[in-house]
Amino acid sequence: MIDEIVERYIKLRDKKAEYKAEYTAKVADIDAAMARIENHLLARMQEQGLKSMPTVAGTAYIQHRTSASVAEWNSFLQFVRENDMWNLLEHRASLAALTEYKAANDDLPPGVNWNESLVVNVKRS
Repeated sequence: MIDEIVERYIKLRDKKAEYKAEYTAKVADIDAAMARIENHLLARMQEQGLKSMPTVAGTAYIQHRTSASVAEWNSFLQFVRENDMWNLLEHRASLAALTEYKAANDDLPPGVNWNESLVVNVKRS
């Protein structure tokens, strides 16, 4: 009975992976085509000095997007410390460090929520 359940689980997982791979391949082609259209529209709008292009089908418009990431953590952290600019950081706890702390102290630092659960995984034989 359990053998059949595990076998069924593996078959379902394999089918799910197959569907995901097909989906990913199909979406990649669509994403590439959409990116080409976006680049074309952006070039036309910049040539004409437009911020938006209304059409019967819809409106294309330029939106400014910004992102930032840390290229060199030690340099950045040193800058934050030296300039007391802690607002440049976002707060979150390190699971790896908290796991070590909990193992060493049999407790957690104040203000930390901890959740553990048991799950079943299945590997192929």
